[in-house]
Amino acid sequence: MKECETMSNQINLLKRIVMTDGTPNLCVDLHEIEKIITKTLPDELEKNAPPNFPKLYFDFKQEYERFKEFILFDKLIGRNVVALGGGFSSGKSSFLNSVLGKDLLPSDITPSTSVPAYLIHDNESVVYGINTFDSRIVMQPEEVTMIAHGFGKDDEDGAEVTLGHLLQSLFIASKNQPFQHLALLDTPGYSKAESSGYSKKTDEKIARTQLNSANFILWFVPADAGTITNSDIEFLRSLNPAIQKLVIVNKADKLLPEELNEVVDKIRDTLQMKGIHVVDVLTDSAEEPEYYDREKILDYLKTWDNAVSQSRFAYNFKVLFTRCKEYYDTELDKAQRLHNRLSHILTDFSSDNPDAEDYLQSMDRASVRKITELKDMKNHLHQLQDNFFTEIKRIADIVKIEMPEPSDIDLLSDKLTDPKEVLDTYCNQNGLDDVKHKNLQLAVSEIMIEVFRDVNTPFFDAVSSKETVETAKLIMSILKGA
Repeated sequence: MKECETMSNQINLLKRIVMTDGTPNLCVDLHEIEKIITKTLPDELEKNAPPNFPKLYFDFKQEYERFKEFILFDKLIGRNVVALGGGFSSGKSSFLNSVLGKDLLPSDITPSTSVPAYLIHDNESVVYGINTFDSRIVMQPEEVTMIAHGFGKDDEDGAEVTLGHLLQSLFIASKNQPFQHLALLDTPGYSKAESSGYSKKTDEKIARTQLNSANFILWFVPADAGTITNSDIEFLRSLNPAIQKLVIVNKADKLLPEELNEVVDKIRDTLQMKGIHVVDVLTDSAEEPEYYDREKILDYLKTWDNAVSQSRFAYNFKVLFTRCKEYYDTELDKAQRLHNRLSHILTDFSSDNPDAEDYLQSMDRASVRKITELKDMKNHLHQLQDNFFTEIKRIADIVKIEMPEPSDIDLLSDKLTDPKEVLDTYCNQNGLDDVKHKNLQLAVSEIMIEVFRDVNTPFFDAVSSKETVETAKLIMSILKGA
């Protein structure tokens, strides 16, 4: 009898999800911006684009999907997003359920059934699912657990049909989420296309855009893996270095204390050696949180909860235009240098072979045409950028999403200078040995600590580290993210 009731509830939920008219629940018209994104930009940029344009355009479109999620669930607006990342089944959902004190998210799921879920604090509990038509479906909290259960076999290949195949994302408001100004994003994790656990929901390209759209990142590493994997390192290296990251060695109860300490130390050393900055490496267990670093993790979340809200949409949208401009600048520099060399050769040219001179002149004329074309392309790119940001600004103003004026977009800094790299370069260029290099680092660290002693940094909490060198590293991360 109970099984029949469960099946009936699943069928009713399935009907609510799929039986829509396909009309998005949006408070603003997106037709013009979607025309720019899906037609104008690819049509006018792709033919004269950098080699990595497909990746740039994919990330750009995925960022727009995140933007649209904020419109569909406007309670996200004005909150900083903390994204939980890591390999699939690294314990992200179990961690959140443990923090919330309630099993709001299913944890016994497969890559194909997983759905990204935003969790925010609200006195009124509500759950929305976004279906493939971009329509918002009201759900009951207990229905979320049905994501892990199937609706029967597909006639063609015998695969289980689940809510994970039908929903794009979930939005959960609950008083159990204790952080009033944070949105916790439970991502499905990532997997490579060639891996056995791969699915579209866990595609690493999609996972990367989800994490790069966040303000802060919790990265999960299973303790029983022994260390952080090369895949994790490659993934972390590909993320925006300006986003603060906290590594959590999860499922810590699987190891003995001395084994766990070795794993944490090994992860710290590996990340430092690979040049990946994280604010800390802490341990956790959903089963026994009191025995590990749960309180320290919550302290980080509380600090982030008090940070000033900052939207990353403008920065991430700008990347496509910036990379195209850099490509044009590089090609323009090549064409200009070729033109200069040819002009110099032709000025001093002396030969009895008129064909050679004609050939050089032809090459020079081609270089001049190339220069003109590239300058025109740069001007057109800037116009496309203005058109896009004018329209996205119009939409953002309606829904109250932070977005700078189109005229201010060029002022956004998307190139970060790492102070440590500057210091290392100086030491190498001046032949400083390891001892002098280290002494210089310590001297600079002490100066920086003194200078920044009374500076409040809402995004980077410098008080979390007591040792001089570690504090200096944290201050360098502040400068890097400034």
